[in-house]
Amino acid sequence: MVPTIEPGENDQPARAAINEFRRLEREVQTILDDAAVLVVQNQHAKAIEKMKQSEKMRRKLHEIPDWNPAERKSHLDPLLLKMSWYNAEVLVASHRLDDAMKVYVELRNTVGPDEQLSVLMRIALLHRRRKEYEQALKLLHKLLDDLPTDQSHDRLVVLREAAACHALTGRWDTAYKYCQMILQDTDGPEAAFNSLVCLVALKSDSKRIESAFVKLVSLKADFSATPGDRMDPGVSEEYKEMISHDSLFMWEKQRKQKLELYILNAAQLVANLDSDAISGYEWCIEQAKNAGRTDILSALEIAKANTYLKAENFAKTLEVLMSHDTDEEEPNLRAQSCGMLAFLNFHLGNFKLSKENADKAYEANKLSLQACLNKGCLEYKEDNFSAALQYFQEALILNSADFRASYYAGMTLKALGNYQDALTVFMKLNSVHLNRPTVLYQISQIYQLMEEPAEAFAQLEKIYTLHPREPFILRQLGELADKLGDKGAALWYYNESHRIFPLNVDVLNWLGRFFVASQFPEKAITYFEQASKIDDSVPKWPLLAAGAMRRAGHLTDAYNKYVDIHTAFPDDPDCLKVLVRICQETHAPAAEIAKYQQELDLLLRMRPREVPATAGGRSQLQPQSLGARPPTAAGKNAFGQQSGFSPVLSAARSGLSTANFNLDAEDLEEFNVTKQRPATVRKAGKLAVLEQTSLDDAAVDDILPGMVRK
Repeated sequence: MVPTIEPGENDQPARAAINEFRRLEREVQTILDDAAVLVVQNQHAKAIEKMKQSEKMRRKLHEIPDWNPAERKSHLDPLLLKMSWYNAEVLVASHRLDDAMKVYVELRNTVGPDEQLSVLMRIALLHRRRKEYEQALKLLHKLLDDLPTDQSHDRLVVLREAAACHALTGRWDTAYKYCQMILQDTDGPEAAFNSLVCLVALKSDSKRIESAFVKLVSLKADFSATPGDRMDPGVSEEYKEMISHDSLFMWEKQRKQKLELYILNAAQLVANLDSDAISGYEWCIEQAKNAGRTDILSALEIAKANTYLKAENFAKTLEVLMSHDTDEEEPNLRAQSCGMLAFLNFHLGNFKLSKENADKAYEANKLSLQACLNKGCLEYKEDNFSAALQYFQEALILNSADFRASYYAGMTLKALGNYQDALTVFMKLNSVHLNRPTVLYQISQIYQLMEEPAEAFAQLEKIYTLHPREPFILRQLGELADKLGDKGAALWYYNESHRIFPLNVDVLNWLGRFFVASQFPEKAITYFEQASKIDDSVPKWPLLAAGAMRRAGHLTDAYNKYVDIHTAFPDDPDCLKVLVRICQETHAPAAEIAKYQQELDLLLRMRPREVPATAGGRSQLQPQSLGARPPTAAGKNAFGQQSGFSPVLSAARSGLSTANFNLDAEDLEEFNVTKQRPATVRKAGKLAVLEQTSLDDAAVDDILPGMVRK
């Protein structure tokens, strides 16, 4: 490097150039520091903007006037090189690998021999991340040949990357050799674990795999669990508390946790080599005891309990977990075991025990995200929404990016009636998890509660584009289109819902009523008959079918239908009222009229307060909830996720409706209009049509009270 040449006292232009450079250098350093902080905070877009500002500063640096070449090179080149390094690292952190590769290639042609190896190493890493494994291996092999013997750390990094590339290309035997080369130089847990993974992938002999596990579990931690273990007994507690947050101790703690995680994952691989995973875990626990790793025994026991849980052996699961519900247990492990106990008791119906275990898990580790969620879910189940919201907010403080915590908080706000706040939460979730159906449905429901059907319809349309064969969403779209007054769109959505799922009686009810109102009772008969076959426990559907037959002019079929309904439901007053009216209008024999009238009077005297159904009430299609069920328990699944409660987030399906409700009074009156009845004549107990008169158009709108919306 050219030595710095300070300008003389009379060289004012050169001195001004140096001062300008130092001013710009301070600004550049501030920008680079801000970019580094943003990368650590995962705000990559803002970090990229900072680097764009640094590029503008680069141009200003080149434009400094009155600066001789020697001074420019000695001052400017190191700063520009530093800016390029920062730019490349920010691009890598932002996953813009192609742009980062261009910057590193330029650096390779700029830096000196001492920094060439670092640039080549980063280029090789970029090739691996871009899945260009062969090019990465070429560079790594070149680095192995060029690295000096005294750079053992760089050699280990190259060997580790080469092993990863060979493993990703399926060359497990070569990857295993590289791992063994690493183990010759160091006893790192990563290489020991990777060796075991290679042996499992190669389906090697079980003895070799077990030997690799024993080697991994025998690795001794050269650090203590607490800083107080390495201090004199006379050291104050305040000093121990202060040193526990020391960066060196935190690094050692992370190393310990990393080693434990490797052992747990290795135990899972070894235990599942055979069909009897329980025996495999017991063998792993025995090896951990022999190696003196008492700190990992509880975690292995909990993993064994999770295996019992997957096999639905609840008794054994409870036995193992309850043995770890002690005050002596490590707080994190106790929180995990109590969380699993809470989940299991919840699904076994022991809600009191479930809440007790959730309380223990929360007290053991209040910084556990899952413990906060479990507490909130249990409070939600008991309709203690304010308390539930508090726990969900604690979970958000622990991890603001957690989907479950935000989703549950939004549901709780909706249950509390804070629709605007709930909408804000779900809108934010939708901006992060774009077009997630459950989130979109919650937004739609909130808009419906806020009486904004147009906005609710727009959200459901987004779900329809993602899942066009979801009958429940189609029915909801039809209902909202009906509210908005678009009968044509409502008919199309209801027809599509019926075509995909023909067993929904709510859809059949709407279609039948629509066609009666549209003067097509023949089609309505078909839908009401289908509904009566699906839900044959109530007389509503056959009564509606008989009324549609009567409107269509099929009086004989209608009369016979009413007789069949009376036979099937002799205690239904609606059917008897219609039969009495038909017999009176058709001049039936007095004995027959008296028979039905006596049965009706007797039935009304026995049930004086049971007027025909919900008097004056108009039936409405109530929207079901998609993903709006209260949070329920969900334990550790087959993918090894953390056990505990989690609400069911899957979309609800429109199942078979079995609502036991009677025919509305308005249905009865309008489906059997007394005005301008068709002239009929009675023949041998049957009804035959002589002439048909038209229905008054003014009565059409009142035929279908179910189509009237609030």
